[in-house]
Amino acid sequence: MAVLTDIFKSTLLPPTRRSERWKYSPISKLLNTSLSTDSEAINSGFSKEVDPNPVQGLEAYRLVLRNGKFDASLSDLPVAQGVVCMPMSEVEDGESPEFQNTYSQKEWVGELNESYHQDGMFLKIARNIKLDRPIVIHHLTDGIDVASFPRHFVRVEEGGEVDVVIWCSSTKKSSGMYNGLLEASIAPNASFMLEKVCNEDGEIYHFSHENIIQERDSRFMMHTFTVKGHWVRNELEIVSRGKGTDSIFNGAYLPTENEHVDNHTTMDHTSSDGTSSELYRGIMYGSSTGVFNGKVFVRPDAQRTNAFQQNTNIVADRGASINTKPELEIYADDVKCAHGCTVGQFDLDALFYLKSRGIQEKAAKALLVEAFLADVISSVPSTELRKEIMKIYQERHGW
Repeated sequence: MAVLTDIFKSTLLPPTRRSERWKYSPISKLLNTSLSTDSEAINSGFSKEVDPNPVQGLEAYRLVLRNGKFDASLSDLPVAQGVVCMPMSEVEDGESPEFQNTYSQKEWVGELNESYHQDGMFLKIARNIKLDRPIVIHHLTDGIDVASFPRHFVRVEEGGEVDVVIWCSSTKKSSGMYNGLLEASIAPNASFMLEKVCNEDGEIYHFSHENIIQERDSRFMMHTFTVKGHWVRNELEIVSRGKGTDSIFNGAYLPTENEHVDNHTTMDHTSSDGTSSELYRGIMYGSSTGVFNGKVFVRPDAQRTNAFQQNTNIVADRGASINTKPELEIYADDVKCAHGCTVGQFDLDALFYLKSRGIQEKAAKALLVEAFLADVISSVPSTELRKEIMKIYQERHGW
């Protein structure tokens, strides 16, 4: 157990509004709380409010973590030739992975994860092995002022394929901090798919960081969906270290009331002939606030890179706001790159057309929202996951 009363006295200082990366995402309220990793004070067993299997109908393996600790009774890990999948707590000392990312040296949030990290998933896919089902990592936060620090390591060897779903839930009376890290290394001609869904009740400060390293001709696809969350910051960093890599990462967020959602992405092309495509779409309701900061780097050796980045937002209510900043830095001369962002309101002409056909305004707006999100949600390969994401969006917003 660790009671984190001095959690903010780390080597790195907590971020403030003076930092450009944190200018629109203040954490002053979090700094005034006392957090604990003591899950023994909470009733044992999975909360009845949350189903341990978050995606109904999806045939998948499952790793369940409650307040950052592995729950073997609710997990179903793959046992197959060429696949090593286990909780980090069961990895022998000589086989512990060496995390290559430098997040703990650059960011206060990363240093906290390094100092207090708990359990997580250790996954290795051998050469030319294709896992038959996705692996769902389900995080549950259940308690008052709870801090959880999961970390995951994924290595996909040459020609391998795997699909991982990270699903975060919390009970209605929960509060505290979720601070998760995932590092993945994708070998030549390998494929890694990552789906991430945040559907948290209560008042959780949610920090997540994914660091993806791609080698020659590897493929990476990721979707980030923020359905519900009091305060959410998603950070994604992709580094293309080999020729001919392909990266696709999309996201959708629909905060309401006083919720805050921050998406920071970095795509770093360091080798030639790579492609990347990024599409994030958000709708801001109530008094919610949002941030999008997407960076694309094209290094001098990354000739013939084809990179696309787009962030599109709708501010649905007068009290809502979004701060968006797409960035593109090109140091090569033979490239195709495009980026942009838009912030607007519902299309009044389209809304008038639907209402003139006898559709009530609320139903008309729901149709426009579904059409707005279609490009992101339809790109999720799993039918069951697509349906579940649409279902929880519909339940929350009354579509």
